[in-house]
Amino acid sequence: MNSRDGFNSKLGIIAAAAGSAIGLGNIWKFPYMAGQFGGGAFILIYILAIILMGYPLIYCEFALGRKAKSNAVDTYGIVTQNKKWNIIGYIGVGTVFLITTFYMMITGWVIYYLWHSITGNLYTVPESVQATEYFAQFFTQMNSSMWAPLIFALIAICLTGWVNAKGIGEGVEKYSKIMMPILFIIFIILIVYSMTLDGFKEAFNFLFKPDLSAITPTVIISAIGQAFFSLSIGMGALVTYGSYISEKEDLRQLATQVSIADTIIALFAGLLIFPAVFTYNLEPTAGPSLIFISLPEVFLKMPGGRIFSILFFVLIIVAAITSMISMLEIMVTFVDERTKLSRKSVTWLIVFVVSIGGMINIAGEGPLSFIKFSGKTIFECLDYFTNNITIPLVAVLTAVVATWIWKIPNLNKELTLGGRNATKSDHFFNLLLKWVIPPTIIILMVALLLGVQA
Repeated sequence: MNSRDGFNSKLGIIAAAAGSAIGLGNIWKFPYMAGQFGGGAFILIYILAIILMGYPLIYCEFALGRKAKSNAVDTYGIVTQNKKWNIIGYIGVGTVFLITTFYMMITGWVIYYLWHSITGNLYTVPESVQATEYFAQFFTQMNSSMWAPLIFALIAICLTGWVNAKGIGEGVEKYSKIMMPILFIIFIILIVYSMTLDGFKEAFNFLFKPDLSAITPTVIISAIGQAFFSLSIGMGALVTYGSYISEKEDLRQLATQVSIADTIIALFAGLLIFPAVFTYNLEPTAGPSLIFISLPEVFLKMPGGRIFSILFFVLIIVAAITSMISMLEIMVTFVDERTKLSRKSVTWLIVFVVSIGGMINIAGEGPLSFIKFSGKTIFECLDYFTNNITIPLVAVLTAVVATWIWKIPNLNKELTLGGRNATKSDHFFNLLLKWVIPPTIIILMVALLLGVQA
């Protein structure tokens, strides 16, 4: 086992943890999920899920990690003094490996679109072809090929590996502190522009005036699942980062700040995308293709759209890279502490293995797209399996270990190391963590797997 690194500042912790949470889940997935599931109704449930379930699970994972000062697998065995609980960590690390393989693919798509936005190739629409048809063909052509998506995906994962290889302080923390402000600045620029569009008021009403009649079991399940995916809960990221946090830090405060930053970015993404959607009469229910087919059509039509397009795709890339840094760190820390290899060797070994998985996903969307399981491509199967089964399962088991096995008094002892004693509201969230969150997640998981629709 190699000597442990650590964060050098509170800002670095917040930037890295927020970077983990703020990624494709916020900017790519959140807008199309909100569009598909009723806008304001979905967002209302999403925010409640962040507050009542996400926040306590964040500080719970932080606390477990800091107590154990170990990787995401061994943490569970250390705090329970029983190695059989390490199975939770193995599921979490396995989950993050699967997610990283398709995350790098999607990030590669975005880099591909950025490159063609810069060169102008993305917007060379023939006069004889309708814009909608052209952008659909553009995406299909990219997605059906093998080498272009693979090259750009490899750029994404190698850039991420370069940061991770430098360690926590000089790599993860340093570059998170650079990239997160850039992300916020680009967001502000783009939202200010969106506010000038005719559809801004309609978009605002769509997002923030919920129709309570639109709240259904499907909306509830989807919103909670999105909250977990967005916050990086149940993947070992927060346990891993928690292991590098000083005992001087208030974990509840950090959890609050990460939750707020993540929610703000998700709402920013909605305010950024939907004004353009409503201004140019596109469907908010466009789904996963929203940023790859629908939005380029918007950029084509709007004044200064090409500049807007470049900034938008840079924004997504920055968010995606910060999230992939945390994903890679989970695996790097685990292997680094289980072997005598150097951190650099471990990092590039994991980059190589993840790249093979990414190649399989890319092939599954392209030349091997005929391979399907229950009508789903390889990527769709992995997305469904991790988002609906393994992530919520790890979240449930983590809450159970922290409150039933490790016990709430020990959890509170770790949480008060930052200098703040537990308040009534803190006890309320601990009760949720012990009695409400696990059965709620299990019920929702079973309902989703049984195909509850309403």
